[in-house]
Order: sequence, then C-alpha cells, then structure tokens
Amino acid sequence: MPITRLSPEQLKEFDQMVQQTAMKFPGEVIRIRYSFGDDWYGDPAIFFRILLADDTRRDDQFVNITKRVEDALHDGLGPAASEYWPFVTIRTKAEQDKLQDPEWE
Repeated sequence: MPITRLSPEQLKEFDQMVQQTAMKFPGEVIRIRYSFGDDWYGDPAIFFRILLADDTRRDDQFVNITKRVEDALHDGLGPAASEYWPFVTIRTKAEQDKLQDPEWE
C-alpha cells in the first residue's frame, strides 16, 4: 500500500467510511476500491474505483447513482479531505468482466 499522510487509525476509519458508502447503495454499487498516489501535478490524491451493477447503465440511472456515490464519498472524506484530492472512476460489472483489471478486484 502506498505511503499516506493518514495515521493508521485515520486510514482504518477512512476504509470503513468507503465500505459503508458502498453499502448505502445496495443493488447499485458492487464495490469501491481506492488507492493513494499523486495526481499529474504531483499533489497527493485518492483514486476511487467504483464498480456499478450492470442495471445502472441506463443513462437516467447512471448519472443519478454516480452523483450520489461521489457526493457520499466526498462528504465522508474526513481528515483526508485536507490532504488528498479525490478522483473518481466508474465502471460497470460488464466492463470490468471484459477488461479484467486487477486494480478493480
């Protein structure tokens, strides 16, 4: 795991927040993964990878669920909000099944 500026306790709380956020959207969010790194300017960043159920592919649902999950993650950042800029990437299960990207597992 990359080095973060969060203490082990803060990191544990952060992970719990991410998992709780995913559970707020049953049937829509399959899982949320994240990693810490630097953005293209070299500033600290959190890279969220949100895996959605295939049913959310319809345009009307996709935009809605995407916004709600992003808002929930941003609201729950806590101490990380002042240290890291959040980046969110979203993919459906069908897309992940096709790409089989290990970072999304």
